[in-house]
Amino acid sequence: MMWIRAPFSCRLHVGLPVGIRRVAVAGSGRRPEAPLKAPDMKQISRRAVLGTGAVLLGSAGLTAAGVKISDDARHASPVAAASPSSTPTRPSGKTKEYWVQADSFAHNLVPTGADQMMGTTFKPSDSTYWAVGYRAYTPNWGEALPGSDDIGPNTGIPGPVLRAEVRDTVLVHFRNNDTHYGWPHSMHPHGFKYAPDSDGSYIAADTTTPGRAVPVGQSYTYRWTAEPSSVGTWPYHDHSMPQGVTPGGPVMEFNAEVGLFGLIAITDSRTPKVDREFFLFFHDLYQDNLPSLSQDYDAFNGASYLGNTPTFEARVGDRVRWRVAALGKEFHVFHIHGHRWQD
Repeated sequence: MMWIRAPFSCRLHVGLPVGIRRVAVAGSGRRPEAPLKAPDMKQISRRAVLGTGAVLLGSAGLTAAGVKISDDARHASPVAAASPSSTPTRPSGKTKEYWVQADSFAHNLVPTGADQMMGTTFKPSDSTYWAVGYRAYTPNWGEALPGSDDIGPNTGIPGPVLRAEVRDTVLVHFRNNDTHYGWPHSMHPHGFKYAPDSDGSYIAADTTTPGRAVPVGQSYTYRWTAEPSSVGTWPYHDHSMPQGVTPGGPVMEFNAEVGLFGLIAITDSRTPKVDREFFLFFHDLYQDNLPSLSQDYDAFNGASYLGNTPTFEARVGDRVRWRVAALGKEFHVFHIHGHRWQD
């Protein structure tokens, strides 16, 4: 979680070339990867530690600072949480309810058909795949909610922003409407406190705990509580049964790769007020897992390449908070121009 001061009116395009083109080399079919070098922790500044808003998920198991952590630690310790304080938190104790549905739909990563920086063109068949994404609805899944500053665009990728204050209880009424793949899905949060039946993580040795694999057409209600240690930016995502569409077999986080992820924002009385708040999710899609794609893609909020990726606007003097997360096997950095950092 970061905040900046805009020194001038600006339109920020997040979208330098972000597709990953395969480069064939003899014997491997792809460019060999250089070994990763662990960073010198002595060189990581206070700003780098406190300013990061990224939560890296997937097989790498590294934080944005490159520190190896266990799966349990990744679920228990916030990368983007606010620094601790001895000031007592003022509890609100409200109950917030969200009605969320997993919908399947055809999704084009390059809807304009072009990379406006490099001039590369894409046919719809190059960049379109069957996605599954979370959308927020009116009670009892009546109608999809319009996009807003509170929940974001609500177009499915990423899912709606789920908000809470410390001591709040969040009830998420989840329904699985994946009519394309027909797979079970779930919602697994980071940052909240919850009982095992609200974890949303599939365990092969325990298939009876509810909420871990919600079948198509069925629903389940998760109950999550925001604690003082929950303050910060967190992801949520599908953590149900491994799935896949290739002969290689199921992939553990395939459901999240096709679009089932979103952000959680938890605040308390010490959370600084801002004029604007932006949400940015870096994520990757791999041709090995999705053969309908012509290549691998890096995406920002469901889109790739300049002219397709989101534009963020701020006015002179605005204090802007960025909530940033990452999902996939690639490393991503957050770097923008035309701002002044506020410690």
